[in-house]
Amino acid sequence: MRLIPYDRLTATPWKNGGGETREIAAFPAGAGYDDFAWRLSIATIAEGGAFSAFPGIDRTLILLSGRGVALRLDGGPDHVLHPGDSLDFAGEQAVRSRLLDGPVRDLNVMTRRGLAAARVDRVTLEDRAVCDLGDGGGAVILRDGQASLSDGTPVGPGDTILHDPGKAGTVVLTGHGDLVRVRFRRIDGASGHPAAGG
Repeated sequence: MRLIPYDRLTATPWKNGGGETREIAAFPAGAGYDDFAWRLSIATIAEGGAFSAFPGIDRTLILLSGRGVALRLDGGPDHVLHPGDSLDFAGEQAVRSRLLDGPVRDLNVMTRRGLAAARVDRVTLEDRAVCDLGDGGGAVILRDGQASLSDGTPVGPGDTILHDPGKAGTVVLTGHGDLVRVRFRRIDGASGHPAAGG
């Protein structure tokens, strides 16, 4: 289990100039867009526009900060997200974003359909929170507030505690804030690497 500070993530500008992405982790380690089982990243949307397509990928987007964003899937009605809200969608869907009032930052959880799946939920941190991640690997991201690990290490907004697979993992935090918990699991019968880890 390890802490990955947001300010140590490398920003990669989007080709369309509308934002940038910071990869937190992918599995297997070093995997690219064509061969990951799962991927975690934080993106900054600086201006509205079309999302890139990821056929065969299931996605969950959680708004971390900003005033809000509206996402339109396949030309349907807008899904308006405010900080803490999430939306599940398929990577092959046509997605367009519209900023409500300035740039936003979001957490992206991607899993390859048929190989891996993710469960994403929010946990309120009031003095102390115990986040069970199971044995499939996962992460806890501080969306807002201030927190500390059990050894006193400070955790700030956007920081990630990443848990590798193989044995049960539990993250204990103290402080006050809003947490996002991501738990990965391998799809039964899937071949290849277990779909969990960091």
